[in-house]
Amino acid sequence: MRKRRAFKIVVLVFMFVLAAFSSLCFVRERRSYDVFVPSSSYSYTIRLSDYDSSLLNTKADAPVFVFDSGRKGADVFIMGGTHPNESGAILSAIVIMENIDVESGRVFVLPVANMSAYSNTLPGYGYPEYYTLQTDWGEKKLKVGSRIASPLDQWPDPPFYVHYPSGQRLSYEEARNINRTFPGRGNGSLLERASNAIMTLLREEGIDYAFDLHEASVTYPVNLDIVAPEISFDIAYLSALMLEEKGISLRVEATGSSNKGYTHSEWAQVEGVHPFLIEVPTPFIDRTPGAMTGEMIVSGKDAFLYKVAEYGYSGVDYPQEGISISERVAIHVATIAECLKTAGLFDPDNAVEITLPSYEEIKEKGVGAFLHEEKDGNYLPLR
Repeated sequence: MRKRRAFKIVVLVFMFVLAAFSSLCFVRERRSYDVFVPSSSYSYTIRLSDYDSSLLNTKADAPVFVFDSGRKGADVFIMGGTHPNESGAILSAIVIMENIDVESGRVFVLPVANMSAYSNTLPGYGYPEYYTLQTDWGEKKLKVGSRIASPLDQWPDPPFYVHYPSGQRLSYEEARNINRTFPGRGNGSLLERASNAIMTLLREEGIDYAFDLHEASVTYPVNLDIVAPEISFDIAYLSALMLEEKGISLRVEATGSSNKGYTHSEWAQVEGVHPFLIEVPTPFIDRTPGAMTGEMIVSGKDAFLYKVAEYGYSGVDYPQEGISISERVAIHVATIAECLKTAGLFDPDNAVEITLPSYEEIKEKGVGAFLHEEKDGNYLPLR
């Protein structure tokens, strides 16, 4: 009897320790964030709560970093982290903010659009908490988030999600996907209010060109694409032709009438805004690859998906060596630069002049070469 009682006590203590450890890991994940070292063009920081005060002190509030030349020119908005499990999109925003030189106009960068999704991961899919990049000054760890907001921040999910204002019905989980909640509303759910704040920013700041950065699964048909509504289509198409000469093959797809709640559809409803959504491929968010590791995020390589591609079931040509995060970031950055250059040809009186690392430089040196050492308080948090 005493042995049985002692065994039960040991089991209870073990379970308590395990629960305490799990709780600490969960709290750490909710509170952790990435940092970046801003370029000399950095001017000031605003927040989404400046455009919808109901977001203040919520997990949907997020910083927007402004790079202002002080000279007349176009205003640009760049957004990453719409889906924070698409790590290359957030990293592209970080690389831009660390290396951009703005000579005319203003550039607004929202590196993480869905901060709630950024605050948690998907352990059910075996997601790691972090991935690691090699830089010229050592290793840099970066967070891995989730596709949708945490239920701790927006709950309960409805039986099915009804998009406002179209009334289109979607899966219940899409209520926590910020790329289904635009244009949002000030009295709506947490993500609808975040979407409303972004739309208000676009209007009040007079944004001319707006980019939403994404990664898509290798088996997803909309991939290596610029998705653009009618107002942006000519710029996107000509940019894709110019990128082809640099060895970057992107398709251009028109925004469909059924794309309710998507950035490239709803942003176009703001007068003067030219939206672009850029998709690049990663195996990490597929449902059929091998172990979901930080190394897969960096290398973009998966043997099973290579076999899938060999049989013609992938959305893109997927090489055996994979599509590295350096390649994916290089495509994002080059596409933004080319679209803005092309836009200047269409409207030379309202152009923006910026300098960014080139596609060739990022591919040759690796993305880690464009991340600067964090020291002496020279960095800013992405929260």
